[in-house]
Parts: sequence; C-alpha cells; structure tokens
Amino acid sequence: MVLVLCWFLFFTTRTLALSTISPGQSIKDGETLVSASGNFELGFFSPGNSKSRYLGIWYKKASTGTVVWVANREASVSDASGVLSINDKGVLSIMNGTKGIVWSSNTSRNAAEESVAQLLDSGNFVVKDRIDNDPEKVLWQSFDYPCDTFLPGMKIGINFVTGFDRHLSSWKSMEDPAPGIYSFRIDPRGFPQLVLKKGPEILFRAGSWNGVYFTGKSVPKYYTVYRYEFFSNPNEIYYGYKARNSTIFSRYLLDPSGQIQRSIWNERKKDWEVFLTSDADQCLIYAYCGSYASCTTEGSPPCKCLEGNKPITDTSGRLTIDGGGILILLDGRNSSIWSLMVPRKAEAPVEQLLDSGNYVLK
Repeated sequence: MVLVLCWFLFFTTRTLALSTISPGQSIKDGETLVSASGNFELGFFSPGNSKSRYLGIWYKKASTGTVVWVANREASVSDASGVLSINDKGVLSIMNGTKGIVWSSNTSRNAAEESVAQLLDSGNFVVKDRIDNDPEKVLWQSFDYPCDTFLPGMKIGINFVTGFDRHLSSWKSMEDPAPGIYSFRIDPRGFPQLVLKKGPEILFRAGSWNGVYFTGKSVPKYYTVYRYEFFSNPNEIYYGYKARNSTIFSRYLLDPSGQIQRSIWNERKKDWEVFLTSDADQCLIYAYCGSYASCTTEGSPPCKCLEGNKPITDTSGRLTIDGGGILILLDGRNSSIWSLMVPRKAEAPVEQLLDSGNYVLK
C-alpha cells in the first residue's frame, strides 16, 4: 500500500502543455512542466514515505519518476500548498500556503526584457530571455546546482575567480534530499582529480586526466557513446560529458551510502544498466596501498612495494624517479597516481622538462 502511494504522488499530476512559465504564471502542487520532447518533467513530489513536498525534476520518457534534481532540498513544503513562480526580474520562488518563501533562485546577470523559465530536454531548468536561446546567456540554471545526479551537459568543477564550486552531494536518506555527508568533486590541488569524499576525508579518486579520460580506470565502457571533456585554465577547471546521441539516457548517481554508480538506461529491459561503481576497483580507493607502493587488479595481493632507493624529485615535487628507474607521478599529497618502469642504468637517470612540456629521461 505504501509503494502504491509513493507512485501515486508522481502520477496524479496535471501536466500542462508547456515547457516554460512566464511572470504572472505559476506551477501549483499537482501541476507539472514537461520538456519539449518529453524527456523530463518538473513538479512537486514526496520521496519515499515522506509527506514533505519538494520541487524536483524527474525522468518522464525513461525510468519514469526517477528524480535527478531538487530545488528546495533543505526546506520542504509541509503540505500540497506549494507554488512555483517567476517574477519580472527572472527570480524563481517557491511559496507555501501562507505565502512564505521556502526557496528562491538567484541571478548573477541583469534581468532580461522578458524572462521565462524553461525545462530543457537535457533536464536543465533555465531562466533566460524568451527570444535569446544562447546557452551562455542564461540568467540562472539548475545545472549550476547539482544534487546527487550528474547528467550529460552538466559540469563538475570550480571557478577560481568567483569561488563557485559545482559538485555532487548525496541525499541524507532515500526520504530526505537534503545534502548528505558524501560529495563528488574536483580536487584542484596538484594534478586535478575527481574525488569522492566523506566530509573532508577522501575515499576514492578517479586518477588524473590523460587527455581522453581519467587514468584511474581503463577506457570507459560506452566510450564511443559519450564525449568526455576536461577543461583547465587559471580561471576555471571543470569536467563534463555529453551524449553523442540525444536519445540515450545516462547518469552518475551518488547514493546516500556514498557509492557512485554510472549507468545507462536499457529501454529493452526498462531498467538502468550499471556499468561502473566507485567500489568496483579497490585500487581506486585513495592511498589504498600507502606510499611507495603500486596497486594492481591483476594479482594477489594487490599491493606491491616499489623497488629502489632514495628518490630523486623534480623542483615541482610532482615527478620523482627512484633509484630503481621507476618514474612516478605524484598528486598534491605526494601519493603516487601513475608510474612507468624505465631501464636501469649504472647512474641514476636524469630527468629534463622540455619546452614542449614533455618530461624525458636520460
């Protein structure tokens, strides 16, 4: 009976024939917006057995009802009186039955002449000028405020100018979408890496970017289906991915237990096919083998000590060559993240940084 009630909250909604709302319009609890191609739906919902109401976005065409974003995740509406509206300045707000503001967006740019809020087929909810479809000129977008789900087109990263940090954060529980203790973000120190954290503690790392994907894993499954990107300059650093085919649905999910699941929707089975989890490879667990040790999934035990004597380190502190001729790349905390065996010589090998940016051994 409880399960039936949970789904009932999703499906007894009145879908408006709209993907946008303008000043003077609103979305009441029980009404929804649907993106142009029907990929995503926006409205009020209650997670699990909770009676609290939240404004969220969920899949409509695939995996119906799976929530990907929550607006008021830290301030719920206690009953079905919630209303979403947009004002003339392009600010979104959720009000409860007493007209109290439960949640509101902020805009970092000047308001458009005619602001509208639109749910896109990517799952992004944007505030923009009605006649301007330039994605770089939106006034506000939900993709800047990820919750527990990382969708194609989103970015995880940091703007060093403003300090703005886009990252995933788990729900507290299956019935409470408030930020939990787990986060998935870019650690910009040393060689930037994607890391899973429990509070301040690093639990998992995906390795550094090699120009195609993060080195902590082999070539990702479905690599030909998605285009991965990593951008870094003195002002900003971010990671994202985009689907090469817009009909394919994929997501990263950071669940309340702290596990990251990478999955793709299988339309034939009507279910998510998980092809990567954060606990699938123990060598991705941060500092699993400690300092000066390598980790492999192809042998037992997985940890092996590196041969050699006193290491020789470059001036950056990021590249070291031990006496055994092993070139080791270090992250910002002096933990090895990559190594290469080079031929032994009578004398310790000498490293040189070329103008091209390449390291060579002599």
